[in-house]
Amino acid sequence: MVATRTGLVVAALAGCALAPGLPAHATESGFNDVALGFRYGTGFSEPGVVDSSGTGADIGKRIVNFTWVGGSASGSNLLVVDALFSDHADPSASGSRGAHEVYLIYRHGFASTALFGRSFGFGPVRSVDLSAGFDLNTKDTAYAPRKRMLVAGPQLQFDVPKGYLKAALLVAREWDHNGIVGRAENFRATWAMESSWMAPFALGTLPVQFEGYLNVYGPKGRNDFGQATRTEVLLHPRLMFDVGSTWGHPRRLWVGVGYEYWHNKFGVDHQITPGAVQNAWMLEGAWHL
Repeated sequence: MVATRTGLVVAALAGCALAPGLPAHATESGFNDVALGFRYGTGFSEPGVVDSSGTGADIGKRIVNFTWVGGSASGSNLLVVDALFSDHADPSASGSRGAHEVYLIYRHGFASTALFGRSFGFGPVRSVDLSAGFDLNTKDTAYAPRKRMLVAGPQLQFDVPKGYLKAALLVAREWDHNGIVGRAENFRATWAMESSWMAPFALGTLPVQFEGYLNVYGPKGRNDFGQATRTEVLLHPRLMFDVGSTWGHPRRLWVGVGYEYWHNKFGVDHQITPGAVQNAWMLEGAWHL
């Protein structure tokens, strides 16, 4: 029904730390990294997309990803672009093939040291910065979503011994398009929490990372079908293996397995609309340039 909120490696990465699995090309002025990724699974779902029994359909998706992360002492940038290709269970508007979608996420982190000349921290929180950004999407289904979302708020970076843990507490405002009823959707502002983590360890000599994100978005009013939206929860943990290190190119090629749980997907009430709960296992990989 609405666009896929993709691989939010997103979530709170708009701080001065590397995205999961990214090898730093660091200089005195900061860091920069570019990665090309791929994900595949057969258990995706979409609200309102049903099978012959009227329950939520299992959808196969191939997802090609571009990620750029960079930063300096003043802040950081994260750009994620996903191209998603569904199988015929999630048809395009013409019905001749599976739907195609493009989803873009941008987050900018404003370092508190650059804004205020000092770092703010308390208890287990190492620093508090400011995160702001937007989501954009388009998808060629009958619903024809054109999501536009702005977010802004404080981001907390926790003091952990290895890897990182971040959480951004945000105000979010979304606009979209409903092709079924033929008009724009103007949702009200709501609260949101976007978080991400990465914990490195090793299996023998093979570096491994347990990483992922947990995002929660509050109700955003009624959609254009007149239904009240619900609190939305998106959880995506994964295990990624540094297979490039096995032939002398550490942190270059990562391969692993991920799982995605999405409750009230896009804020759609799962008790009313089939397909609004997603449980999807997937294979994941990323090549860092």
